[in-house]
Amino acid sequence: MRLGCVLMASGHSRRFGCDKLLYPLHGKPMAAHAMDALPVGLFVCTAVVTRSPGVAALAKARDLAVVMNPDLSDDPAVTIRLGLDAMPPGLDGCLFAVCDQPGLRTQSIERMGAVFAADPQAVVILCYAGRRGNPVLFPSALFGELSALPPHMTGRQVLERHPERLFFVEAGDESELQDIDTPEDLRRFTRQPGGGDTGPCRS
Repeated sequence: MRLGCVLMASGHSRRFGCDKLLYPLHGKPMAAHAMDALPVGLFVCTAVVTRSPGVAALAKARDLAVVMNPDLSDDPAVTIRLGLDAMPPGLDGCLFAVCDQPGLRTQSIERMGAVFAADPQAVVILCYAGRRGNPVLFPSALFGELSALPPHMTGRQVLERHPERLFFVEAGDESELQDIDTPEDLRRFTRQPGGGDTGPCRS
């Protein structure tokens, strides 16, 4: 199987108060957790779509492709399209993941890849206790629909058109699906009460 991966890292982090993807968490920036969770050898190409020079530097240090996003409207449809445009031809599928989900585990992505290998027309979604989350692995048959998403639409619109393709892989625990949008989200994730290093941004 030839799989690509798009890491979506173009948000403005308005509710967090600074670039959350560079915020230190357990000894490294938040975005680095998503990058380091990717299984070695599973993807023929991984592209990080971002506006942040700091995130771009993290990606380059890991030999990941970088796509600088010029869009200022925080439009996920643009991020998806830029990511797909960066993929090489001949892929069987592409995983879309976000960079503010630091609990994601390598083993879960590996299981998603194994499920897709058994049915390359499936859309494989990570879930926990019946709740859908990210990442999502799309087959190449749906790349055209993803590229044609209207402004400010997401891959969810494509999923709704193809319920027969959906296959769910259970995450190891709820923390894998938790995305960090606010300092309070981060405090819950790290189970640290009060402020400390999960409080307001320091720079």
